[in-house]
Amino acid sequence: MNVQVVDYPILIAFWLSFSRWLAILFQLPMFDNNSVPVLVKVLGSLIITYAFFPMVQGQVLIDINYLGVDNFWYLTMFNVVVGLVVGFIVKSIMTIFIASGSIITQQIGFGAVRYFDPQAGQQIGPFEQLIQWTVLVIIITSGALLPMFKGVVATFHSIHIEQLGSLAVSPEFFLMFFKNLFLASLMLASPLIFTNVLIMVVLGVIARTVPQMNVLMVSFVVNIGMGLLVFAATSDEFFQVAFRVYTEKLGDWFQFVI
Repeated sequence: MNVQVVDYPILIAFWLSFSRWLAILFQLPMFDNNSVPVLVKVLGSLIITYAFFPMVQGQVLIDINYLGVDNFWYLTMFNVVVGLVVGFIVKSIMTIFIASGSIITQQIGFGAVRYFDPQAGQQIGPFEQLIQWTVLVIIITSGALLPMFKGVVATFHSIHIEQLGSLAVSPEFFLMFFKNLFLASLMLASPLIFTNVLIMVVLGVIARTVPQMNVLMVSFVVNIGMGLLVFAATSDEFFQVAFRVYTEKLGDWFQFVI
């Protein structure tokens, strides 16, 4: 049985598209989980590439015609690097919630409560995992992943190998992008930060008026109890704001790649 490739450039275009999608999807939440087999990740990337390939086929062929079929590995490296950068940016948006959970863990007094999560392959605290998976479920069930896929498709139209020089303005965007990620993390954790500061002020006054009281031991109980109460009372607002922050940051990234 002879297998003959009729349209060689189309085959290469599919491979280049697959290499970019694979580099992106391997970094996304759920896909980056160690419990997901590599075969599932590769097959999932292959299916997504097949679904979106008709939309990006012409754009990939532009790069192939620019460098030529002989520069196959250069084209592959270019698409892999672009995929890694795009995937990193999308994944960075999710670190807002991990950072917020870490700050909340510290403020409540659970800083020492960390365990090695074999699925994530790293140490993680209780609030980081709770917030990350809750936000992820909200994003998936609300259809907010669709703009992310739309943004990835837009990178095929806006990022070409002959236009790399035009991306020199990107550091300005990245500086503002990562600065806003930091500020968003602080904003989400601000109720717990304010509560902790207030508790410390009150306990400081009590320590001056009642010196015989062991304020250090009392502060552990008060911090944990009040922290849990405040988080339970503000959790609805927290996750609503978290979802809005996610969509806004994703929108900023989407406008950048266009």
